[in-house]
Amino acid sequence: MPETRPTAQHVIATALDKIGSGFHTLHIRHVVEWKSVERRAELEFIAADGRAGFGAGQQDALRAVTELVDEAMTTGMGVLTVVSNALATPEPTVALYRVHDGLCITAEEYDTELYGDIPEALRAAAAHRARRELRARRLYEPRGLRPTVFANLPR
Repeated sequence: MPETRPTAQHVIATALDKIGSGFHTLHIRHVVEWKSVERRAELEFIAADGRAGFGAGQQDALRAVTELVDEAMTTGMGVLTVVSNALATPEPTVALYRVHDGLCITAEEYDTELYGDIPEALRAAAAHRARRELRARRLYEPRGLRPTVFANLPR
């Protein structure tokens, strides 16, 4: 059976399914050679039925994020950050992903692949990842928007 690559919609839906219901900010930075493009979208995700609530302009913002994730899966590299105010956790949580070569893996898995044989580099990467998570929490914490539109997230 041929190996199939996930779509950007599948990557985003899977990340939100893992985190669960709540308010989420999705941020993608796509880097190709010397060019870097960033997009961000906020939504409320309801895990029970796979629906999302969007405030004004956020459906278009999610489309832009999805397009950029698609581009990162084919060219260059992307960093997908999901900051969540999930119902199950008292504080915002951060999930970092690396998107490249048709794959989306956690930043921890990426660092392990890259530095697994070098313990000092792996520790430094973990420390750097922790600083990035703190920064992302400050920059992208969801504001708890009031959804005006609800739609099913494509899978």
